[in-house]
Amino acid sequence: MFPIWFVILGLVIYAIAYFGYAKWFDKNVWAPDPKKATPAHVYMDGIQYFPVSRYVLYGFQFKGIAGLGPIFGPFIALFYGWIPALIWILIGNFFIGWIHDYSSLFLSVRNEGKTMGPLTYELISPRARKGLMGFLLFYLILITAVFVLLCSLFFNLYRASVPAMIFLIIGGVISGLMLYKMKTGVASSTIVGLIITVIGIVIGVYAGPSIPKGTLPLWMFFTGILLFIGSVAPLIYFIQPVIYVASYPAIFGIVLLILGALISPATGVPIQQPAWLGPLGTSGQFWGTPGPIWPILMVSIACGAISGWHSLVSTSGSATQLDVETDALPVGGGSMITEGLLALASLAAFMVVSGEAVKLTKWDALIKGAVALISPYTGGAAAEVWISSFYAMWLELYAFTIELLVLRFFWLTLTDVLGPMPALKTAIGNKYVGTIIALLVGGAFAYSGAWINLWLLFGGSNQLLAGLALTLITVYLAKVKKPTIYTLIPALFMVITCEVALLYEGGKFLYVVAQGKFIAKGALAKIPSAAMGLNVIFGIVGLVLFVLGAIVAYDGFKALRKALKGE
Repeated sequence: MFPIWFVILGLVIYAIAYFGYAKWFDKNVWAPDPKKATPAHVYMDGIQYFPVSRYVLYGFQFKGIAGLGPIFGPFIALFYGWIPALIWILIGNFFIGWIHDYSSLFLSVRNEGKTMGPLTYELISPRARKGLMGFLLFYLILITAVFVLLCSLFFNLYRASVPAMIFLIIGGVISGLMLYKMKTGVASSTIVGLIITVIGIVIGVYAGPSIPKGTLPLWMFFTGILLFIGSVAPLIYFIQPVIYVASYPAIFGIVLLILGALISPATGVPIQQPAWLGPLGTSGQFWGTPGPIWPILMVSIACGAISGWHSLVSTSGSATQLDVETDALPVGGGSMITEGLLALASLAAFMVVSGEAVKLTKWDALIKGAVALISPYTGGAAAEVWISSFYAMWLELYAFTIELLVLRFFWLTLTDVLGPMPALKTAIGNKYVGTIIALLVGGAFAYSGAWINLWLLFGGSNQLLAGLALTLITVYLAKVKKPTIYTLIPALFMVITCEVALLYEGGKFLYVVAQGKFIAKGALAKIPSAAMGLNVIFGIVGLVLFVLGAIVAYDGFKALRKALKGE
């Protein structure tokens, strides 16, 4: 069997999702008005609020939401076989993913560009807002831990990505200056940014291997410096254009994989992974790795099908840049459908590597799968070097650009939380100190070595945020007398599923420690006391996230009941 068939199925389903369901929902529920001024125009300040071309904003939104979740999630899902992963990627995106992203964006646009905190305060309750902000602080630290580790690891393992990322940053900044300062237009500024980025990729392919390997802590420090600069720099001149330019090589990598899957019968690249391995997967036990198919499958593919992170990008990023309301569907819905293609392409890459792929690291398996799919139509063995180097940079690109936004959202959230405490807000509630706090705490967690469980703890919190965002959207739709069934059912499913997942993952850490063991790899595994201590912390974090999520969900559904009654 070849991957062509499920890729065609995915393309058809996503086309129906966008051109059928999404367009109907857009017209009949939100009813965009192209003549109504958006927050980008009403509050335009050139810093946070500024109207952007739909093409630029689509690139920003897609690369802003797309990280390693839709790439590595399908690998973890292979513990159950590729059929469950495929079903969740397609069905989750069709019924939950795009509607969450698009509606989060529109919710903010219709409410003066407000972010999740103020919206929760106004639509649900002050207590729910406090619970959400506390949840976000823990959640953003978890993302930082995962992505700082992976950014540093990729720099260390695939040094071709170092010049590629440096040139991407330079190209993005220059592109932003040309577009917003020199007013050269989208086309010319984009071309210049891409030329600089391509130069960095070429240099990386040929000169990258000569860069000294170093150590993981050294690359974590290097990663931290780059991320710190990006986090504190003005959004319009750094994060926004860098992420926009990054969307081009990001999408190019998807196209190469999809094309390789579509011509797989001609190139003779078959599926080698098993289709179904049972409800407990290859772990074969309740406390094994990763765990029972429900709820773990839904949180292991953290993005691609649905992701709470997207609600933050939509409300805290794109909503204040939307030029006209009719751009919301291609920007919000279109970006999520594209991320579904990313998950589909990644699943195809994992499926064509050998049956022992689950014993490889996720990044090695992805690169091997990319080589298998792409090299037959790009030059055979001679193309393997550039394919490997490109996809090493591709992985770094997906990790790094997401973490830029994570750090920015962290210090914004911290500033909001510390608002009632002027002294603390002055001392640590600013972008410089807030960014450093996130990097230090996240870096310590990253160095713990509890990789797969930390990823799933992040996945559980990430997907729960999606459930909470859908709850918030449903409350608003009820208040303005719009249909709620399309967001209410997904909200209930995600909240219940992810609360169970957080209990499972948090409990797993505490259960293992109670047995006198620990979950850790690398240097920390040689220090049992430290590893067990961090395991306890992870377990407590999981339970805290569960409680905070339960508070927000309870108040949210309580507010929904009142809204439906017209109170």
